[in-house]
Amino acid sequence: MNTHSNLRIQFSALIPMTGGVLENGDLVIRDGLIHAIETRKAHPKEPTVIDLSDHLLLPGFINAHCHLSLSCLKGKVPKKEHFTDWVRALQKISAGIPFLEKLAGIRAGAQEMLSSGVTTLADYISQPELFPEYAELPLRKILFLETLGFNANRVQQVCKEVEAILDSHASHRNATFQFGLAPHAPYSVSPFLFKALKRLAQHRKLPFSCHVAEFPEEIRFLREGGGEMEAFLIERGVFDENWNPPGTGVLQYLDSLDVLNDLIAVHLNHIESSDLELMRQHHTGAVFCPGSTQWFGRKKMLPLQKMLNIGITVGLGTDSLASTESLNFLRELRIAEKLLPELTRMEWLEMATRGGARVLGSNAGMIHPGAPADLIGFHLPSKPTRYEDIPFEKSRQQVDFSMIAGQRI
Repeated sequence: MNTHSNLRIQFSALIPMTGGVLENGDLVIRDGLIHAIETRKAHPKEPTVIDLSDHLLLPGFINAHCHLSLSCLKGKVPKKEHFTDWVRALQKISAGIPFLEKLAGIRAGAQEMLSSGVTTLADYISQPELFPEYAELPLRKILFLETLGFNANRVQQVCKEVEAILDSHASHRNATFQFGLAPHAPYSVSPFLFKALKRLAQHRKLPFSCHVAEFPEEIRFLREGGGEMEAFLIERGVFDENWNPPGTGVLQYLDSLDVLNDLIAVHLNHIESSDLELMRQHHTGAVFCPGSTQWFGRKKMLPLQKMLNIGITVGLGTDSLASTESLNFLRELRIAEKLLPELTRMEWLEMATRGGARVLGSNAGMIHPGAPADLIGFHLPSKPTRYEDIPFEKSRQQVDFSMIAGQRI
């Protein structure tokens, strides 16, 4: 990477995600931050000038949900009719993958994201021994420590283990490397552990995320108990015999635990329109994973248009290569448009940038003074009819320029 404390980028067009499109200007960057957006200077004073006068610039894409450490499973986990069968297959195959192969998968997956315009990665990870590998990636990172624990008797122990992990890896934290907490899902984390982790996240000022309403059996399990989900937990030796189903929908259940405020809720395939007001009141953010939704053949998806209409913030994620074919974010945009064609391309770009950043509590995702200089660029052979069409072109598999924190990738 090439780094400069002060530089000027000349652009043909700029979509700052703060409104409108700017043409034929200069972007001034100082110490890794956007300093100013100016009209074109004929003789700029900055020591370094990057000529992108034939490029469209956007904020870098925000991958708001991923499991990068599962990249070694690409093409290895078969699709299953039942979600629990898919999890069984994933766990069995993953257990046989050598550590070095996992590291190679992380590097390859990160490169695929970088080349397709991702500059910020929000990742679920349950193996702290992989943190040093993540620390070497040039991406801006929020690593959510994924935690499971359905047995109420282990709450205190699990929380101690989580705190020990955070403390022992505190040296990794910096401006581009942050931690978060992620109780895995309502069906795999006890209500007591959910509340304890939420308190811990609030105490340490960490973002808090969870898989929510991903598949039908999750809904049935919380309403009635029993079924394939209970059988799966018993099989794994983690079911709590004292647990009783709350008898409600997932959002109502999480609200009863007082964990819905500012939650980053991933998937949300099986929520109802009646849940949306609850999300809005509690500032619950949503993450839609188009490629994963397509791979699983989901017949039901989150009511995205209604969410946007009432002001719920939505980001986009790739999920993992155990449940999608690629981590290419440009492909993700095209799949999203295919699945929900009623949304505009500017709405999709909003979710891919500013929306994802807002969901994560990040100040990236926009281009304005004070924001991180996380940028991507697309070469323009000619002036397009609509600039927002450029990232959706089928022929585009990668961006032509990428920068994170003022450092050119």
